Parts: sequence; C-alpha cells; structure tokens
Amino acid sequence: MKTNYFKSIFALTFILTATFSFAQRATLASGKIEVDYHSCPYTPSEEPVDFYLPRSERVAQRMESRQAPCSSFIVTYNGFTPQAQAAFQFAVEIWENELDSSVPIRVNAQFGPLNPGVLGGAGPDGFFVLTGPGIPPNTLFPAPLAEQMLGEDSDGPGGTSNDINATFSSTANFYFGTDGNTPPGQIDFVTVVLHELGHGLGVLGLGAVTMDGTQGFIRRDNDGNPATPPVLVSIWDTFIDAEDILNNLIPILDETPPFGFPDPSPALLGAMTSGELTSRGPIAVGQNGGVQPATFAPGTFQTGSSYSHWDEATFNGTQNALMTPSVAPGEAIHQPGEINLGFMEDMGWTLCDRSLSVDEVALEEIEIGPNPFRETITVNIPSRLSNDDYDISIIDINGRIILTKEASNINGEITLSNLSQLGDALYFLQLRNKTTGNNITRKLVKN
Repeated sequence: MKTNYFKSIFALTFILTATFSFAQRATLASGKIEVDYHSCPYTPSEEPVDFYLPRSERVAQRMESRQAPCSSFIVTYNGFTPQAQAAFQFAVEIWENELDSSVPIRVNAQFGPLNPGVLGGAGPDGFFVLTGPGIPPNTLFPAPLAEQMLGEDSDGPGGTSNDINATFSSTANFYFGTDGNTPPGQIDFVTVVLHELGHGLGVLGLGAVTMDGTQGFIRRDNDGNPATPPVLVSIWDTFIDAEDILNNLIPILDETPPFGFPDPSPALLGAMTSGELTSRGPIAVGQNGGVQPATFAPGTFQTGSSYSHWDEATFNGTQNALMTPSVAPGEAIHQPGEINLGFMEDMGWTLCDRSLSVDEVALEEIEIGPNPFRETITVNIPSRLSNDDYDISIIDINGRIILTKEASNINGEITLSNLSQLGDALYFLQLRNKTTGNNITRKLVKN
C-alpha cells in the first residue's frame, strides 16, 4: 500500500462543532435508478482457519442490555429455517447498533438453493442521485444510505420502499450459532449475512468489464446502463484511487488525461486489475494509520468480487476482514471493523452514538467555523497551544489538495480568507501542529 499526504492523519468527526447532517439538507435529484451491477458471489476459501472476531464491546453491551438500537432493519424472511432466521437477526442487530438512521432499512431476504460454492449475495434495491450542500454531483447513493441522508423514505413520509435485496444458500454447510464457535468444516452464517448486508449498505462499486472482456467501465447513464459519455458513478467509486498508475481513477467525471481514464477502455480495465487500487476516504485512511486501504484488484477481473472489497491479502485475519472477498471454514467475523466503519462515514453514514476520532483533548478543543462557510474560515486555538505553528490543507471529497499553507496563529486564531473561488461542496480541513506533529481533520461545507 502507498502512503500519501494523509499519513498520520487521524480523522476526527463527521459532525463539526455546529451540527451538520446530510439528512437535514439532502433532497432527491432523481427517481430510483436501477443499475445492472453484479452482487458479490461470496464464496468459501479451501483452507479452514481458527479465527473469531467478536462483536465490539460497545455493540455487545448495547445488544445484551436490550438498549434501543440506533437504526431499525425490517426484514421480510422468505424460506428461512428458524435457525437461519435467528442467526440472520443476530447479524441485523449488530448493524442496527453500528449505524444510525431515523428511516427503517427494509430488507427482502431469500433462503434457497444457489449455484454450488456460492454462499449468498446482496445489494441495494436501486440508487438515487441527491442534491444538497456538500453532496457530490452525479453520484449514485444506494437506497438505504440515500434515505438516511434524506431523513425519510424515498417514497416520501410514511413510505415503505424496499432498500436491500439479499439471497442466501439453503444448501451450504452453514453454522447457525451466534457464539463464533464455528467448526472447521462449516461456514459461519452470521459472518456471511454481515458481509452481504455491508454491500447492500453501500460497500459496492460499479466497476465492470464489457461483454468481450477487453474493456473496463464504471460510469452509468440515467437508466443505469453503461454511459457514453459517462454520467453517473456510485459513492464508492468516487473514493477509488489508482494514483500509482495514472493519477486518479474517478476524478469528478473529468476524462482528460492525465486526470482520468476513458470509460470504457482497456486502460480502465488495466487499472482495475493492477493490484494497486486503494480507497482515499479520509476517515478510512485515518483508521488505517494514515495509509490508503488497499481494495481488491486481482490480475484477472473477478465479476462481483473485484473492485468492491478490501484486499484479501492485506486484511485477511485482521480486525478489518469482514469485507474481504472470501470467508474460510471455521472463520467468524462479527464486527465491521474500524476501517470499514470509517469508510461508511466517508460515504455519508452516521455511526451509532459516536464518530471515529482521536483522543487528543487539545485537538478536540480546536474550533473551526463557520460551517457551512462562504469566504472565510476561522480556526480558534486553545491558549496552551497558542505559540505553535501549523500546516493547513483544504482537501476535496475525492482526496485532492485544493489549498495548502503554513500559518501562525494571532491571538489564538488562524484565518483563511478569499475562499469564494471554491465551489459549493464538501471539503476536509486538515490542521497539523508543526510542534507536536498531531493532526486534526474536520469536514466543512461550502454553501
């Protein structure tokens, strides 16, 4: 993995001092768009492993105390045995206590025979384009995330639209216990459900290969079909990076070299099979120690697996293994992991009762505003840090540095002026203390 300018950044919060919420500001810019994507064909690896990653202590405590969850999944079960349904519901409750949404997340779940070796598959029931302060244009948001950002069902107040479609094998050798004590010859069903629901919630890219296998494409038109010229990308796509090959993979729909690849093109397929793709989501990067987390990009494109997972070789057997492309017999992973949750925040999700942050008290006392801003940003520095100097960067939602400067504070304040040239959008402000080396990253909206 490649270390970039995010090295040593620790993402602080999705909400600034003045509360900011997509859910209060987003509006629909399109009706439901049906995209022909390939659901993840989650498959088992051959070698059994003895690996159990339990629920986080925070989630376990919430579930066992029967504390009200931060979101509500309403599942329609079709064909499930009692044991399979109980394990599925256990996985649902984990997600309910990881993500915050005032809108019910509705899941249509099937349990029946699938192709040999396929454990299950899931994805969002359609996508929506949204508009509002800080929301990237021409971007497809999966149904459950779009509704969370809207603050209501896509059908309007009181609506009951489906959000996620999921199918699981009734013939696979599943272990339906919830204790993580998965026998070596069985596949942990809770892990499979958590993984597939993760795709339905937005861990899903639109990277694909043309029928003749010679070109890669990502963008879609308003009908969800491969676009010429390219029009729409998914929110996952906007964070994928191939900088080691040719700058950025998805540079705000700009196809002019060297800023991007023609779509479709052999070059784009080459990028997706390079083994060098990463995600530049700032909060995910912060949770990965300042390094862009590697995404799965094997030399042969694997439909449904390539491009839409974290890299297997990098994250297998770690606390961030849930969203890698395969699961082993005997392996049980009962939490999303901080990198994945950080990326959920990058996409627009709000986490349950928290935001991923550092514990540096002095940094937490720094105030940055106004938010939203127009022409000027003021950084208020605690008095005990008033003699320090700082490096400041403003970074756009795709990870590109828009502005950088060195600054000394005057009377506990640093002021950035003449920002009217920035477009209305979401930005990240990175503040680095040159004396201590500590970093803070805050989200700001230009409006």
